[in-house]
Amino acid sequence: MRFRQIFILFTFLALPIWLPAPDLPPGGDPFSMLESMRADIISKDKIQYKLKYNRFKNSLARVESMNNWKEFNRYGFIGKYQFGKSALEATGYGSITLLDFKVNPGIFPEAEQEKAMDILLKINETSLNEYFKRYVGYTVSDTIRITRAGILAAAHLAGPANVRQYLDSFGSKNLKDRMGTSISDYLYRFSR
Repeated sequence: MRFRQIFILFTFLALPIWLPAPDLPPGGDPFSMLESMRADIISKDKIQYKLKYNRFKNSLARVESMNNWKEFNRYGFIGKYQFGKSALEATGYGSITLLDFKVNPGIFPEAEQEKAMDILLKINETSLNEYFKRYVGYTVSDTIRITRAGILAAAHLAGPANVRQYLDSFGSKNLKDRMGTSISDYLYRFSR
């Protein structure tokens, strides 16, 4: 019985000392493996976004206006994507007003709205590039997986600066629009 106890003790305590250490990832730095995994997650998310770009825009339009390019609301948001004044100005369509659009939606036809949305998404993508690198793949508030599409949808809702505040505060600064929709609502809805 004594021999068995010594053998077990030797096996668990002494033997591991003589075994070789596991190989480190290329470069010899254990953190390089984590960085590589992180870069892979971000890259795959970007590829998914690009592959599903039109589906993403269609889903955003459905949420914003039920895909009705003639839609407007009492707060001054117009079109298929419910563009506000600042979004219209940023995309080069700042001369279009709510009153003019109400009278004649043809001044901002669906094809022009699509162009404006493409421009706005590019602007927001450039503005939030560092935040994709920093937060894509992580989970906020235990349920919201952060994706490029979610960040861009939330930026359309509340603006890039408010999305940055939300992410930097780990979800505690969760702005809502006038309709009661929050940044976290869009991050969650478009995370899938």
